[in-house]
Amino acid sequence: MAETAAQRKAREESEKSNEQAVVERPGAEARNVLTEDMAQPPGVLARRRRVARRQRQGPFVKYVGAASDRVIRPSDWGSLGFTPKDKEAGHQQFMWNAKNDYLVESSKFTDEQLDYLLIDDVQHGTNAHSFLEVDFDEDGQLVQVTED
Repeated sequence: MAETAAQRKAREESEKSNEQAVVERPGAEARNVLTEDMAQPPGVLARRRRVARRQRQGPFVKYVGAASDRVIRPSDWGSLGFTPKDKEAGHQQFMWNAKNDYLVESSKFTDEQLDYLLIDDVQHGTNAHSFLEVDFDEDGQLVQVTED
Protein backbone atom coordinates (compact mmCIF):
# COMPACT_ATOMS: atom_id res chain seq x y z
CA MET A 1 0.00 0.00 0.00
CA ALA A 2 1.43 3.32 -1.05
CA GLU A 3 2.02 6.02 1.53
CA THR A 4 0.02 9.20 1.01
CA ALA A 5 1.62 12.63 1.21
CA ALA A 6 -0.13 13.32 4.55
CA GLN A 7 1.05 10.01 6.02
CA ARG A 8 4.61 10.65 4.82
CA LYS A 9 4.60 14.14 6.34
CA ALA A 10 3.28 12.80 9.70
CA ARG A 11 5.94 10.05 9.70
CA GLU A 12 8.74 12.52 8.94
CA GLU A 13 7.57 14.89 11.71
CA SER A 14 7.42 12.00 14.15
CA GLU A 15 10.93 10.89 13.26
CA LYS A 16 12.17 14.47 13.54
CA SER A 17 10.63 14.92 17.01
CA ASN A 18 12.12 11.59 18.15
CA GLU A 19 15.56 12.72 16.95
CA GLN A 20 15.17 16.00 18.88
CA ALA A 21 14.15 14.19 22.05
CA VAL A 22 17.57 12.63 22.49
CA VAL A 23 20.04 15.28 23.60
CA GLU A 24 23.71 14.54 23.55
CA ARG A 25 26.14 16.40 25.74
CA PRO A 26 29.89 16.27 25.09
CA GLY A 27 31.47 13.60 27.29
CA ALA A 28 28.13 12.36 28.67
CA GLU A 29 25.63 9.68 27.81
CA ALA A 30 22.66 10.56 25.64
CA ARG A 31 19.51 11.30 27.62
CA ASN A 32 15.86 11.32 26.68
CA VAL A 33 14.42 14.71 27.63
CA LEU A 34 10.89 13.46 27.02
CA THR A 35 11.07 10.91 29.84
CA GLU A 36 13.56 12.36 32.32
CA ASP A 37 10.88 14.39 34.13
CA MET A 38 8.47 11.46 34.39
CA ALA A 39 7.74 9.83 37.73
CA GLN A 40 10.33 7.20 38.56
CA PRO A 41 9.66 3.72 39.98
CA PRO A 42 10.11 3.36 43.77
CA GLY A 43 13.36 1.43 43.41
CA VAL A 44 15.01 4.32 41.57
CA LEU A 45 13.92 6.81 44.22
CA ALA A 46 15.20 4.58 47.02
CA ARG A 47 18.65 4.44 45.43
CA ARG A 48 18.76 8.24 45.27
CA ARG A 49 18.10 8.70 48.99
CA ARG A 50 21.08 10.47 50.48
CA VAL A 51 19.92 10.40 54.08
CA ALA A 52 19.49 7.03 55.71
CA ARG A 53 15.86 6.31 56.47
CA ARG A 54 15.18 6.15 60.19
CA GLN A 55 14.37 2.59 61.21
CA ARG A 56 11.11 2.24 63.10
CA GLN A 57 11.37 1.35 66.77
CA GLY A 58 9.63 -1.80 68.01
CA PRO A 59 8.33 -4.03 69.25
CA PHE A 60 5.55 -4.31 66.70
CA VAL A 61 2.30 -6.17 66.23
CA LYS A 62 2.60 -7.91 62.84
CA TYR A 63 -0.45 -9.13 60.91
CA VAL A 64 0.18 -12.64 59.57
CA GLY A 65 -3.33 -13.48 58.40
CA ALA A 66 -4.39 -14.41 54.89
CA ALA A 67 -6.05 -11.09 53.93
CA SER A 68 -4.19 -8.43 51.95
CA ASP A 69 -4.92 -5.91 54.69
CA ARG A 70 -6.53 -5.78 58.11
CA VAL A 71 -8.37 -2.87 59.69
CA ILE A 72 -9.65 -2.58 63.25
CA ARG A 73 -11.95 0.41 63.59
CA PRO A 74 -12.79 2.34 66.76
CA SER A 75 -16.26 0.78 66.76
CA ASP A 76 -14.67 -2.70 66.72
CA TRP A 77 -12.67 -1.91 69.86
CA GLY A 78 -15.77 -0.49 71.53
CA SER A 79 -17.88 -3.55 70.70
CA LEU A 80 -15.21 -5.75 72.28
CA GLY A 81 -15.54 -3.72 75.49
CA PHE A 82 -12.06 -2.19 75.59
CA THR A 83 -11.36 1.18 77.19
CA PRO A 84 -9.36 3.52 74.96
CA LYS A 85 -5.71 4.27 75.73
CA ASP A 86 -6.51 8.01 75.57
CA LYS A 87 -10.00 8.50 76.97
CA GLU A 88 -10.36 12.00 75.49
CA ALA A 89 -9.35 10.98 71.97
CA GLY A 90 -11.18 7.64 72.07
CA HIS A 91 -10.19 4.50 70.23
CA GLN A 92 -7.82 4.64 67.27
CA GLN A 93 -8.23 2.90 63.94
CA PHE A 94 -5.36 0.57 63.09
CA MET A 95 -4.50 -0.70 59.64
CA TRP A 96 -2.04 -3.39 58.65
CA ASN A 97 -1.11 -3.48 54.95
CA ALA A 98 1.86 -3.70 52.60
CA LYS A 99 2.47 0.04 52.90
CA ASN A 100 3.38 -0.29 56.59
CA ASP A 101 4.91 -3.79 56.18
CA TYR A 102 1.95 -5.19 58.17
CA LEU A 103 3.51 -3.68 61.32
CA VAL A 104 2.01 -1.37 63.95
CA GLU A 105 4.03 -0.33 67.01
CA SER A 106 2.98 -2.26 70.12
CA SER A 107 3.18 0.93 72.18
CA LYS A 108 0.02 2.20 70.45
CA PHE A 109 -2.10 -0.50 72.11
CA THR A 110 -3.29 -0.99 75.67
CA ASP A 111 -2.33 -4.21 77.45
CA GLU A 112 -5.92 -5.45 76.97
CA GLN A 113 -5.76 -4.79 73.23
CA LEU A 114 -2.38 -6.53 72.94
CA ASP A 115 -3.72 -9.57 74.78
CA TYR A 116 -6.70 -9.70 72.43
CA LEU A 117 -4.58 -9.36 69.28
CA LEU A 118 -1.84 -11.79 70.31
CA ILE A 119 -3.98 -14.42 72.04
CA ASP A 120 -7.67 -14.23 71.15
CA ASP A 121 -7.73 -13.03 67.53
CA VAL A 122 -7.43 -16.13 65.36
CA GLN A 123 -7.91 -16.83 61.66
CA HIS A 124 -11.19 -18.39 60.66
CA GLY A 125 -10.95 -22.03 59.64
CA THR A 126 -7.40 -22.64 60.85
CA ASN A 127 -7.53 -21.15 64.36
CA ALA A 128 -3.97 -19.90 63.78
CA HIS A 129 -3.02 -16.57 65.31
CA SER A 130 -3.67 -13.50 63.14
CA PHE A 131 -1.03 -11.38 64.87
CA LEU A 132 2.48 -11.88 66.26
CA GLU A 133 4.65 -9.56 68.31
CA VAL A 134 7.96 -8.98 66.54
CA ASP A 135 11.02 -6.77 66.87
CA PHE A 136 14.42 -6.25 65.24
CA ASP A 137 17.36 -8.25 66.60
CA GLU A 138 20.98 -7.04 66.76
CA ASP A 139 21.46 -7.89 63.05
CA GLY A 140 18.42 -5.87 62.00
CA GLN A 141 16.35 -8.97 61.24
CA LEU A 142 12.69 -9.08 62.25
CA VAL A 143 12.12 -11.85 64.81
CA GLN A 144 9.21 -12.92 66.98
CA VAL A 145 9.24 -11.59 70.53
CA THR A 146 9.13 -14.34 73.16
CA GLU A 147 8.61 -14.08 76.89
CA ASP A 148 11.78 -14.90 78.82
